[in-house]
Amino acid sequence: MTDIHQEVNVIEGIYEGQKIAGYIDINDQWVELSRRPVKDLDVAEAGQIADAITTGVGLSQGLAETNPIGIGVLPLKFALNDYAEKQGVRECGQIKRFLSATGWGGAAANIITLSAGAFTGGSAAAGLLVGTLAWNQLPGADGCVNWLGQPVELSTL
Repeated sequence: MTDIHQEVNVIEGIYEGQKIAGYIDINDQWVELSRRPVKDLDVAEAGQIADAITTGVGLSQGLAETNPIGIGVLPLKFALNDYAEKQGVRECGQIKRFLSATGWGGAAANIITLSAGAFTGGSAAAGLLVGTLAWNQLPGADGCVNWLGQPVELSTL
């Protein structure tokens, strides 16, 4: 056989709290490709929350914010997270990996800074180490919705 081409339109949606993906085959049967629970909080969001909390603790103890943007970066992080979740899984995954790395790296740097009482070389090293580990080890697409249409019903047509 040559010149065979079949196009499959993947149907994606959220059904009963589950992210689902599948297609309708030539016999009008639903073929499920994947299913996973919707997460309320993903790894990238948790990292950003950890960074914000540890920054808040440091500020309350009289330490200075070393980020040149200061606390004005918080709305940018939330906007970037929201933007990521509206993109395709590849783009979303890269942005979420970035948010995860900066969040967890920032939280680690903050913890060392809190322990030392000032920002030190150890703070920077801990931030870089944990940020790199987060970038390489944590699932980037964990919080990516990436669902195209309305929820679909799992049934035979």
